[in-house]
Amino acid sequence: MPASFLSIFQLAFEALKERRLRAALTILMVVIGGSLIVAVSGVSTGTVGYINQQFALLSGNVLVVTPRTQNFVMDQGKVQDFEKIAHVQAVIPFIQQPSSIISRGKTQSIVAVGVDQSKLTLLFPTMTLAAGTYVSKYDSIGILLGNRVVYAREGATAFADVGQTVELSYPYTQGGKTTLQRKPYVVRGTLEYIGSGFFPIDQMVFISLSASDSFFRRGGEYDGFYVIAESIDYNENVRRQISNKFGDDVNVLSPKTIADTISRISSSIAFFVDSIAAISLLVASVGIITTLQTSVMERTREIGLLKALGFSRQLILLLFLSEAIIIGVTGGTISLGVGVGLAWAMKTALSLGSTGGFFVIMPEFSPTIFVSAWLLCSLLSIGAGIYPAWRASRLDPVEALRHE
Repeated sequence: MPASFLSIFQLAFEALKERRLRAALTILMVVIGGSLIVAVSGVSTGTVGYINQQFALLSGNVLVVTPRTQNFVMDQGKVQDFEKIAHVQAVIPFIQQPSSIISRGKTQSIVAVGVDQSKLTLLFPTMTLAAGTYVSKYDSIGILLGNRVVYAREGATAFADVGQTVELSYPYTQGGKTTLQRKPYVVRGTLEYIGSGFFPIDQMVFISLSASDSFFRRGGEYDGFYVIAESIDYNENVRRQISNKFGDDVNVLSPKTIADTISRISSSIAFFVDSIAAISLLVASVGIITTLQTSVMERTREIGLLKALGFSRQLILLLFLSEAIIIGVTGGTISLGVGVGLAWAMKTALSLGSTGGFFVIMPEFSPTIFVSAWLLCSLLSIGAGIYPAWRASRLDPVEALRHE
């Protein structure tokens, strides 16, 4: 790099030091815009990754069917109707009930699910046993515990062990009178930690379908069906057949569709906040223009003197443009670190139930995010500095020396 070029940057740096408060505030505006872009991009990328991870817990070829009206009864007869639909691999009925589980004098609020546990891995491919076995469909007193039911947090004392007796209870209302239904169960197995959020598998307990039908007094009626298509490619086809056959009597949810929808919403929100960040950078650009234009006015005599000493228009232009480069590069560089810190602060604010270890969105950063934010800050600053630098280079040296 030529010495004259280094000298220009040294002069620009000294000029900014003389007006350090103004320069610091201008750099701060660049930092705010750049850090917002980095933070929002990191949280947005992490959110999309989290959503994809959560919905990957449930097989992509699963459709969740629930009754929309009370008149539509989902029983064993309806299971056979659903099994006749083309490209359906299996139909898994389920019963679920918010309940309490009591063990060793401690109580937890959980969701109890009655389902054929031999088919659980069809629904949740990542599900694995930590200890014991799954509950047989003929077992009326066995129970399978989710990991966060057993361990409220990592390293905590076990709530219940395999072979231990626990008690399930739930309020049952009949004839206007509410009673607390209770029943003891034996822990047959426990699950490994999955890290579920949208599907709180770690906070669930599972019993056999027949046991749940009896205990929750459903009289052979199910809360819904997991309909498994032959492959994810048939999801839409199967969903359409179910809607055509049963009309408005059922709700059909596709986890893949939900994931795609949430991702689109997340991207839209990220775009909106990125737009705000871009506006912040535009405001910072106005600040740079104001700072440099004020600097030109204050240093008019200095510019005249430099021109009298032989500085060309190009060198004067480069001198003031260097100030804009320093502001942009400094602000852009600082904004990368501030943006990462802001993203982690947003992660803390957005995380729900973090003490339970679930629904925690981790920011994710790629080199592209940093490079893009840094270049945007630098290029906008350079662009903002062109006009004041051009004005400075066009000053008449004689008039400039006469300026008071």
